[in-house]
Amino acid sequence: MSYWVALVARNAAEHIRSTLESLFQQTLKPSRIILVNDGSTDETQSIVLGFADRYPKIVRIVTLPDRGYDIRRVPSNINLAWSIADASDVDTAYFMISGDDCTYSRDYAATLVSRMNLETKLVVASGRPSVGGISHEHSPAGSGRFVRCSFWREIGGRYPLKAGWETWLLYRAMERGYKVALLPKVTFRHVQPRGAKHQFGYWGAAMHGLGYQPLYALGRIAKNAVNGSVPIRGSVNMLRGYLVAGLGSSDPFISPFEQSLREFVYRDQVQRIRNLAVR
Repeated sequence: MSYWVALVARNAAEHIRSTLESLFQQTLKPSRIILVNDGSTDETQSIVLGFADRYPKIVRIVTLPDRGYDIRRVPSNINLAWSIADASDVDTAYFMISGDDCTYSRDYAATLVSRMNLETKLVVASGRPSVGGISHEHSPAGSGRFVRCSFWREIGGRYPLKAGWETWLLYRAMERGYKVALLPKVTFRHVQPRGAKHQFGYWGAAMHGLGYQPLYALGRIAKNAVNGSVPIRGSVNMLRGYLVAGLGSSDPFISPFEQSLREFVYRDQVQRIRNLAVR
């Protein structure tokens, strides 16, 4: 039933306290929280050190120098948290990935872990996230996701440093015959709206890098714009990112994933389109 938490934070003084408190208020509490403070210039460090003082056996803080905000460092920082946990002999069945602006229902962890214990093929799962009470997610979210540690080790124990790393994990699982799931009845809340800092351009590049079928990609972009989960400007940025990545780039962060995975993604999405057509 055990799990630990990888938490990445930057300039999160307004909400990191609530995030940590909600983790400690879980009915099933984490055995360890490894918090990577990515060069915060506000009061984040003093706040998290206060939690480390209160819970010295649970909270470990890793403080990085300030190099400005860059979404590219998020997967790297999660990988860093994992490597520290692995080197520290943190032995749990699952680990949880959390943003610095999330608050979780008290039974969030217990519900997800219980479900994953029952389904051994279920390797990635999350509850339903919301911003202002609204959610349009239909697959496991990036923050709030639980990952089975044995599966994580099986695929190399790290996120790739490429746009689309969060979705990559889901398709990598499905490619290997595992299951992923979003549990709609268990919830958590993002304080900050999605894409507030990166403006969704990398989302489009990620779609191309993962080999999204063009009609599926355009449909996702249009659906996000229509249902309001992504603002119009963000949707335009997604389309631009998808098209520009398709022209090729020397930037390794938006380079394509391996061809075998891209072909799997393409086939999966073609089948999804066919299923919709049949309905």
